[in-house]
Amino acid sequence: MSLRSRGRRRTRLMELFIQLFVFLIIVYSLYITSIQIGIKWLIFYHGYRILGGIYVAAVLFLLPLLGIVYIWLSLGRNTHSTPRYPLPDKDDLTEPYECVNPDGDLATCSKCNGAWKPPRSHHCSTCGVCRIEFDHHCPWVGNCVTRSRMKAFLFMLFLAPVAYVVSVFPIYRTLTRHMSLALTVSQHDAWAKRVWWDWFGSWIFAGGPFGRWIFGMALGFRILKAQRNPDAPIIEQPTLRLFVICALGSIFSLFTLTLALWTLKDLVRGLTTLDVMQGRRQKHPSRFVCIPGDTPRVRDFPEASRRNVVPVIDGERLYDLGFWSNLRDVFDSRPYHGTNTALYGWPKINPVVLDRMRKMTQSQNISIDNTNN
Repeated sequence: MSLRSRGRRRTRLMELFIQLFVFLIIVYSLYITSIQIGIKWLIFYHGYRILGGIYVAAVLFLLPLLGIVYIWLSLGRNTHSTPRYPLPDKDDLTEPYECVNPDGDLATCSKCNGAWKPPRSHHCSTCGVCRIEFDHHCPWVGNCVTRSRMKAFLFMLFLAPVAYVVSVFPIYRTLTRHMSLALTVSQHDAWAKRVWWDWFGSWIFAGGPFGRWIFGMALGFRILKAQRNPDAPIIEQPTLRLFVICALGSIFSLFTLTLALWTLKDLVRGLTTLDVMQGRRQKHPSRFVCIPGDTPRVRDFPEASRRNVVPVIDGERLYDLGFWSNLRDVFDSRPYHGTNTALYGWPKINPVVLDRMRKMTQSQNISIDNTNN
């Protein structure tokens, strides 16, 4: 087994662990919200039958939906967004297209036996396959995010904070009161002060100054465990597990919301995550656009008259079609058409960039004509 294969296998095992961890959090959250909060606390303990019924219905819709979308994004690791098209003949192309060199050649993948890589495709080293319309590989779902899955990915990212807010809304005051009580008890307990609050390392370990208070609060929940009433619902008692699941939910929600807004910001500018990452590198592959039929007719070089290749300037957004067009393009499902390159949906190039390139081409044509005359 090669080093690359072993590294890919280790990455896959790590991603499987992450997937299992996230899925278990969703399942346990469903149990806590529907059974402990909705049925036992809202309906039976407080007698809020209508409110409790609405709450249970809401979490039974949102959390399973979140789990289903998450599982769907995790599937098809080796199959989704991997259509194979034969390499087109560049002489048959009539519309501007992205190419890899001044000769107008199309990109091929050396890792996939020289298969054609359509524009905006990328070979994922983690999955070991070429993805068409690739955006990024997400370790949280253990799969690549491509244009065909971007709607579902954004939906999951925005759904997570919504599900979290709905889930904790009925208990946020109770939870806040328990957190304050646990922190106060911890700060006044002799054992907690000796092992944590009076220890200088508490300012350094467990996340620094902020983590010092979080870990101290966790110690408070541990101390309060001896004072629990076995007959009261779990929501009415300060418990560490409820605090942990809510804390993890808040972290995941903030993370997914930030990622969703960041991803959407790039998409409406016509950029993928890969484009942004490559743009930040000091050394990145040169990009060219071939404009067929825009070159002068030179007698001695008939082949040159068929196309003109112009380099892409650093910072140019090659596929930026404008805010609304980019947004529409994200949510417009363009199906694949098997292996027929005639039906392959070539991505449209930024008209502003094309206009600059055509003006450059015309200027070069005038200079060549003046030289020939």
